[in-house]
Amino acid sequence: MGDYTPDDVLQLDRPTTGFLCPFNANVFGIEFLSFEICDYESKARIFRVGKDMEGPTEGMEMDIDPRNPDSMRTIRYNFSEDVLRMPVISTSLVFSVGGREIDNFRMIERHYFRDQLVKSYDFTFGFCIPGSTNEWEAVYAVPGLDESLIEDMINHPYETRSDSFYFANDTLIMHNKASYKYTKEDGAQAKSYAHYNSGSKSRGVKGGKGVSDKYYDEDDSMDYYKEGEKTSSKEIQWSKDEDYY
Repeated sequence: MGDYTPDDVLQLDRPTTGFLCPFNANVFGIEFLSFEICDYESKARIFRVGKDMEGPTEGMEMDIDPRNPDSMRTIRYNFSEDVLRMPVISTSLVFSVGGREIDNFRMIERHYFRDQLVKSYDFTFGFCIPGSTNEWEAVYAVPGLDESLIEDMINHPYETRSDSFYFANDTLIMHNKASYKYTKEDGAQAKSYAHYNSGSKSRGVKGGKGVSDKYYDEDDSMDYYKEGEKTSSKEIQWSKDEDYY
């Protein structure tokens, strides 16, 4: 197993067949304490999991095998089809850091359907103080999906997958995998993308320093900016008819 860089994973065009780093690569002692997903517009909670919760978590399945540590970093999510139509979602990740400082903590997340890249996100948290507890908030501008593609995602559960890569000082220390099942709901309505800004942001609290690498621009609602370069969201829209098969 080689050493993978952020540039390496940004070139991936399909889910990896295995994990790109061992389970024990997390030498910084990062521990995830809670994770929450919300509709950015209504603030309605879609999903939450945390160490403070008892019993099974609704919307999430894990097959934990004590003999296989990799089973602890493989998750299946069950969501309503509405999630596929939300223009913007927000997430909140609370995590703690061990006894070593991290100069630059970064997450890259790649989402696929049937081995085709659908969307990609790149967030930078920045510096993490040793022994700190931090909250990482991110806003995901979801590219508009073709209705026929959404139907395919609904009709083929767990064929929508993601790889989440976590880097500390550009060294890969964690790699998690997820697959998704979307349930058809009566009366689910597609939401308009026209009035939403796209972009992402991250920030830290309780000892963590956040660094925003993408942000909203009021005058250009369908563009996002990264490292000073403007990129149209049209470039990341994905259509079954144009890109699938």
